[in-house]
Amino acid sequence: MKRTLDVMVVPVGREPEPKTLESDENGSFLKALQGCVGGPIESLSWLFDDAPAGYCNEEGALGATFLDAIYADKAMEDAGFLSQLDFATPVHEGDLFTIVFGDMVFCGFDPETGESRDISREECERVRERFGGTASIDSGASELLSLALAGRLRR
Repeated sequence: MKRTLDVMVVPVGREPEPKTLESDENGSFLKALQGCVGGPIESLSWLFDDAPAGYCNEEGALGATFLDAIYADKAMEDAGFLSQLDFATPVHEGDLFTIVFGDMVFCGFDPETGESRDISREECERVRERFGGTASIDSGASELLSLALAGRLRR
């Protein structure tokens, strides 16, 4: 039996947009979520603490299509997250944490069942606030260029 799932997709170079996905014949949304990011998915559960749950292409950096810079927030600082640029430096609020390559998709998550659910209005707004607007859309390219100019990219 087919079901639907309302999600927010954050495509490279564009504003976040709502989308409705269809499950496969077994009721799974895995293939539809993979279709949104163009390949195998990797969880971004740390980004919004699963409210909403986020996914990107686990092989995204191989495609060399950058998207957004992810900056640390206070919760990441308090939890002791390490920068994904060197895996040694604790991040502080506002520091560059990582750059996500390729499209992202966000949906609701029910921790009791472990299943995806429709994304709520509040969760959609969180995605729009974090990834909407010109500054966010251009952030990945800007940060990548800054790192390259500073000689911080590994060769």
